Amino acid sequence: MINLRKCFHRLSIFALAVLLFGLTFNLSAQKPKSAPMDLNSMTTSTTGVIAGNLVDENGKPLAYASLYVLKEKDSTTVSYGLTDDAGNFVIANIPFGHSFLKIDYMGYSTFYSSVFVLSLNNPVYKMQQIKLDQKATMLGTVEIKAEREMLQSNLDKKVFNVSASINAEGETALEVLEDIPSVSVDLDGNVTLRGSENVTILVDGRPTNLTLDQIPANQIESIEVVTNPSARLEPDGMAGILNVVLKKKRESGFNGMVSARGGMGFFRNKPVLGNYGGNVSLNYNYGKINVFLNYDLRGYNHVNGGTTSRDSWFGNDTMRLFQDNTGLFSGINHSVRTGLDWFINKKNTLSFTLSYNYNKNEGGSNLQVTDDSIRNGEAIPYQRYQQISSDQRKRHNFDASINYKKTFETKGMELTSDLYFNRNLAAAFDTTTQDYDYPVYQYDIFQKTTTDDNNLTATGQVDFVTPVGKSGRIETGYKISYRSIGEDYRYFEGSEIVPFAQDLSQSNHFVYSEMINALYFIYSNSFWDKLKLQVGLRGEMANTTSDLKSAGEVHKKDYYNLFPTAHLRYDITKEHSLQLSYSRRVSRPSIWQLNPFVNVSDKQNYRCGNPDLMPEFVNSVELGYLMTIKKSSLNFTAFYRHRDDIISRYTEILQDTLDGEPHTYTLTTYRNLKKGQNFGLEMVYGQQLWKFWKISLSGSVYREIIDSEEHLDDYLARDWTWNVRLNQTFTLPKDWVLQLNCRYRAPSLTTGSMGWGSGGVGQGKRSGNYSIDFGLKKSFLKKSLVVALNVRNLISSYKTKIITYNYGQNSGYDAVSIRERTRFNISLSVSYKINNYKIRKEKMPTDDGGGYMDED
Repeated sequence: MINLRKCFHRLSIFALAVLLFGLTFNLSAQKPKSAPMDLNSMTTSTTGVIAGNLVDENGKPLAYASLYVLKEKDSTTVSYGLTDDAGNFVIANIPFGHSFLKIDYMGYSTFYSSVFVLSLNNPVYKMQQIKLDQKATMLGTVEIKAEREMLQSNLDKKVFNVSASINAEGETALEVLEDIPSVSVDLDGNVTLRGSENVTILVDGRPTNLTLDQIPANQIESIEVVTNPSARLEPDGMAGILNVVLKKKRESGFNGMVSARGGMGFFRNKPVLGNYGGNVSLNYNYGKINVFLNYDLRGYNHVNGGTTSRDSWFGNDTMRLFQDNTGLFSGINHSVRTGLDWFINKKNTLSFTLSYNYNKNEGGSNLQVTDDSIRNGEAIPYQRYQQISSDQRKRHNFDASINYKKTFETKGMELTSDLYFNRNLAAAFDTTTQDYDYPVYQYDIFQKTTTDDNNLTATGQVDFVTPVGKSGRIETGYKISYRSIGEDYRYFEGSEIVPFAQDLSQSNHFVYSEMINALYFIYSNSFWDKLKLQVGLRGEMANTTSDLKSAGEVHKKDYYNLFPTAHLRYDITKEHSLQLSYSRRVSRPSIWQLNPFVNVSDKQNYRCGNPDLMPEFVNSVELGYLMTIKKSSLNFTAFYRHRDDIISRYTEILQDTLDGEPHTYTLTTYRNLKKGQNFGLEMVYGQQLWKFWKISLSGSVYREIIDSEEHLDDYLARDWTWNVRLNQTFTLPKDWVLQLNCRYRAPSLTTGSMGWGSGGVGQGKRSGNYSIDFGLKKSFLKKSLVVALNVRNLISSYKTKIITYNYGQNSGYDAVSIRERTRFNISLSVSYKINNYKIRKEKMPTDDGGGYMDED
């Protein structure tokens, strides 16, 4: 096992070196007087710069005022900065186009400038001296459009803005993902991207031990879908990366929002109550300091059910199994997140973030089992029993991060460093009773399990960017990461005549640890203002240890791999662009897939991992086309992926003896399938049909081909599938907004998928499903108070059918599973914004500055 003390020692030295380097460089670079700044040298082929001076009503400089550059089109922030001690400011990296400046300063009204235009011919805009007055008037009329597009489609990634979705009100990240193109979520919480469950989930660009249903949607700013990332990002995840970006406001003064939510659903025509939540978000910004705090409370009730029918044969024995299961799970989730940004000066920023999540849930399930032996076509009872289970779980999750950013006199030169620590502790207690009706001589069996999880993640990263030539740049970086995942599982069993005792053969203590050192290099440049090139290479050295402590088995593996990336973009015109990209990626086995312990809690369906699993590698190529004309956007992407050593669940039929009788059961484990291919076409179309009606239509069609030594037939190894989504937003009079989201996913393979946790089925095919969601929002008090009604699964296929089978020479099985979930989930939420800014500004003349301000 990797030494944890050594890991922290390395991280401490690494952090100290980076901070000392940054601060020392900063002190040595300070001069008594700054040389005149060449604004033209700060422009690029696509961005410009603005400069000016800020004073109060008496002409005194206003230092460290917060400045934001916003796009005229949708009022989104594209760049920001601070004034220096003399009130001067320079803001670069402003995309060409129409923008305006917003200035916040404690004790003064918010200032908005007139719209200015930056272009390739005029990349520099020098503003007149701006004078803030506590009773200032306003000049010019600008409508601040708070609503952003729900889906922003670019060539390199797609961004889903959660705040623009009514259907996300009061939900979690899991429900939000259902509205994102090419992303699907099944009943078990498995997330697929372009048909693959092999997706890397990040939160603010970092791995997380939280499950998606533990991240409240109220804390999410956006979700980024990156299918061919650059070498700067980790290569994990065959299908790509889903990055959850959490909210982090930087508005001046004190502001915030409070919200509350209540909801219910229906399962088999019976109401399911107990879904509620609340959220408080606060932010305070003054001068060089910005502080934020977010607290979220969520209570929930989940009900599920399903059946399994299986015919199996082993030699001359034929068995027929039927299982009917229902489960109810309820719990409460508390989440607190806070942070501080310290703008030390114009070139140095230090940020701290802390978060804590507590989750407690309990539940129970009832499994009815009928197991028959088939002889001469007749079903002869073999087993009849009822399995009643109850469980209690608690989880504590701690996060901490420190980020340092330094810019230099040389435009585009930047140094950043990041330290991240996560600790996840969990405990579970389960009890199960198997109440036998047949055979009559069979005593009832009692089971009890306790599980303790102890997970730790620590990472350190430093990145450096420097310009090269007129429009090129080089990015380099180093990252060290350590991860330890431990599970201590203890199994106790008894019966009506035998007291409870621990069964050491069924107990399991497993620890998986991993240390990864990575270096990367990226070179990018622009040619003729139309052609953009980026090439990168990432090298990783991974050392892993799988330690089955309960059996004394240790498996160590070391991997040394290179991951090249390439991106080529050609701007045909301002409205039409093409991009070709390539990346090599990896999927490393998880603790569930490596743990060789056999879980026999379900006597008919065993599960275990495979310590000999190898990583899965993929080579991915994409060709994209993007068109943006006025109120229309169209994005086509053709993609191809070649997979080697595919990590996949695999189910086979086995037989042994149980209590002296033949016992037939399935074993679901993990295997490396030989290779596979996945190719298809994806489309995202956005259109402002009328002023009040916007649509986003997306869909994809793709082919899956899997080659394996298991000789799977074509039905389980080759498939065409597709999906489509239509999101519509209607902006109605009197501050009413209506959203209607429709989606359909065609039948698809489960072969070649990895599942979530230790659950899921093996090779097979799942049925298609559809749903329609409805959302309605009304704003009051100048949009400070918002009431939203959200109906998920207004119309839906709330059942999923999965077919799986395996045929051998002397054995085989056919199985059909039906999974069922709650339907027609309805919720009502109310939110209130504290210190909400006015949405529309009126015309009033000012003394200077060519702008306008908020009135007190």
